[in-house]
Parts: sequence; structure tokens; C-alpha cells
Amino acid sequence: METPVATPPTADSALLERLARVLHEMGLPCACQEEVERTLAAFAEFEARRARRRLLGAARERARLLRGYVACLPDIDGEASSNLAPEEIAEFADMFRVIAAAAAEGAASLEMLADSPCETRQ
Repeated sequence: METPVATPPTADSALLERLARVLHEMGLPCACQEEVERTLAAFAEFEARRARRRLLGAARERARLLRGYVACLPDIDGEASSNLAPEEIAEFADMFRVIAAAAAEGAASLEMLADSPCETRQ
């Protein structure tokens, strides 16, 4: 079962910025414009928190996957490992590829999380 990889929230941010620009250019009355700006700011903060949760969730899922595979690594370290059949060796090679991919995906999620704006508490 494949878990989707988290993606950066740049599309959401770009859409919010475009929406804010269009609404600002409409020349709404001051009170309306202020309310629109407050609403957009609140929505942008909500979306940023949601994106951060999604990125953290993706990293946690990769960590769970890694723990499962790493638990199998001692099997290659035992006495019987010198007598492994070619199919078993290929399975271990695949396991190492999955571990490497999961680690890279987890790192990418955490890097995006580190680069994303921190949520503010009010």
C-alpha cells in the first residue's frame, strides 16, 4: 500500500495571493476590504497549519515504514545469511531500495516543513 508523498503548499499560497490581489483591485469599501483581508489572512493561516500537519504526517508515515523494514535487517546479519538464495538476496536489495526511498521522502517532507512558515499562536 503506497502512501502519498507530501507536496509543498505553493499552489494554495499562489491562489490565496491571487485572490487577495483581485479582491484588493476591486476597490471594495474600506470596511468590506478590511473584513476581506482579515478573512483571507485567517484562511491563509489555516491553510499553512493544514499543510504543516500534512507534511508532518507524511514524515511520520515514512518513519513507521522505516521502523518496519529496519526490524527485518538483522535477518541479513545472521549465520544463515551466507547461504541465501539469489531470490532472497534480491528481496534484501529491494528492501534496501524501499528503505532508501522512504528515508528520502521523509527527509523531503521534513525539509519542506522546516521551510514552511511557522504557525502563530494568538
